[in-house]
Amino acid sequence: MSEDKRDNEEELEQDDAANNADPEELTKNNGDETALIESEEDEVDEFEEDDDEIDEDEAEGTELEKVQEVGASMVIGQGDLSMRLANRGADDPGDNTLCEPQFICKYGDYLFISDRGNHRVLVWEQPLEEDGEPAGLVLGQEDFADCLENRGMTTTLDEMTSGLGDESLDGFTISKCEEDTMSQPAGVDVIDGKLYVADSGNHRAVRYAGLPTEDGEIPVLVMGQDNLDGNEANRRGLVGSGSLFFPAGIHSGDDQHVFIADKDNHRVLIWNKIPFNNGWNADVCLGQAGMDEREPNRGEFDNVGPDTLSFPTGVFFDAENERLFVVDQGNHRVLIWNKLPRESGRGADVVIGQKDFFGRMPNAGLGSRRPSNMGFNFPTDVVVGRTGLFVSDTENHRVLYWKEVPTENGQPADLVLGQKTFNDNRINSGIEVTGSTFNDPYGLFLEEPEEEDLDNEDAPEEARDEEEKPVFKLYVADRGNSRVVIWDELPVVQEEEEEEELDNELDQDDPNALIGEGEDDDFWAEEEEEEEPPKEVPSV
Repeated sequence: MSEDKRDNEEELEQDDAANNADPEELTKNNGDETALIESEEDEVDEFEEDDDEIDEDEAEGTELEKVQEVGASMVIGQGDLSMRLANRGADDPGDNTLCEPQFICKYGDYLFISDRGNHRVLVWEQPLEEDGEPAGLVLGQEDFADCLENRGMTTTLDEMTSGLGDESLDGFTISKCEEDTMSQPAGVDVIDGKLYVADSGNHRAVRYAGLPTEDGEIPVLVMGQDNLDGNEANRRGLVGSGSLFFPAGIHSGDDQHVFIADKDNHRVLIWNKIPFNNGWNADVCLGQAGMDEREPNRGEFDNVGPDTLSFPTGVFFDAENERLFVVDQGNHRVLIWNKLPRESGRGADVVIGQKDFFGRMPNAGLGSRRPSNMGFNFPTDVVVGRTGLFVSDTENHRVLYWKEVPTENGQPADLVLGQKTFNDNRINSGIEVTGSTFNDPYGLFLEEPEEEDLDNEDAPEEARDEEEKPVFKLYVADRGNSRVVIWDELPVVQEEEEEEELDNELDQDDPNALIGEGEDDDFWAEEEEEEEPPKEVPSV
């Protein structure tokens, strides 16, 4: 559903980027004209004073440009940070290419990436040392050159067809899975030393005996199906505590619980104990009143609340504080439970991305083309750690960051990654792909050193003494650019600029004034000259 909508919006964004003038170029031209006028008026000034001023300006400009270019330090799936073609432009994949990667998991030296477009999971068994480093293992395919869904096998549907009991599709041909194949793999996680993969297109999650050691390894357990040969949605239409329909994110956090974002059943399932048999039933359901229900927002699509979900995609459990985070993609928000829910249907305690629990429109009601520091447009995944909280804001082509876990509804983000300001949402920032841009960012993984490592005398001095420079690695599945990028630095200077803009907004007399028009320096001058009332902000 949302995939087609996002594809159409991406085309519109590309048209806008082509038709609109580049703000950086306009700023550069205006700066050149101003410099020319000033030089003509000050021809009688001494050359030494002019040279000193120019040198200072150039030094400041160089320093600012350097800070603004903070971005990824490494790329996976491409040869460098300027490349963006699926499988590096080749017809067939390889051991160092990606096509629409979705989710990431890091476990010790192991790195796992679900390569959706190639229907496989790639495995790196050693730490990465350079851009575009090849994987060591592949799951879901026999070798690195294969990319067919379920290795090209198909089957003909009977009267139960797609898992929804639709007899009109009788005789329709679909992809048929086997125990070692995959279809559009999504979430990946290592739980109790064993790899789990949300095999989304096969409506199941599979578990391996441990960490894979060979290509095409066969899983040993399945969730969502009776056995490893079944792949119909909701076990042939019987939605229940042990069925799945296009599962997305999967996570544990404590090696005891298992959480799955059951996307097209509009719920999150919780297993209180690790399953030890095929088709093991979940214990708790969030987003629905009961295990046998599956309608978005409990059947009343526009009546969203703290206990409803619409196409949830990401789930994260902060075991230390027992907080649960769910990305409610269809309602453009992230829900936070301050305590692990013990019973089905319980409502969340905090919402971000919307002003309250009852909003569901993009960008907190401002519309898909008006991002801010508070709203989302089809968010996808969430991760939390000592560094802070990160959310992939997919259709705004950015990642939002909070220094602390929000405690109030609608709490604005502290920082944006992938865009120059909170009010930008163009693909790759409207320029060529670089290490600081995104196109459809999806899954996230946050790697942080153990706290005792930071206290160790051998740890880097900045890691022990500078709180403003946290030590971390943020892995982002930059799906539209067919790559995974690794960030290890936050653009702190941009954060300060955005805080100043937020202060200006708080001092603004008219709450309906348009957000993000013009530069900060010209904002108040334009407002004083404006005689007509500002345009009305679209209602939520």
